[in-house]
Amino acid sequence: MQKEITIKEFTAELIQRIDAEKGIDCCKDEIKRFADMAAAKMPDEKILVTWKE
Repeated sequence: MQKEITIKEFTAELIQRIDAEKGIDCCKDEIKRFADMAAAKMPDEKILVTWKE
């Protein structure tokens, strides 16, 4: 079943899953879609990352 939700709802659920150490494999397509949207709408914004080699 597909359901349309807000970005705010999606990111809250994603953060909650990460904090609860649940898997995020269920959201792979949605994470990619979100990343595409972020790149299109905020291409020059900065984010602090901890880069792991």
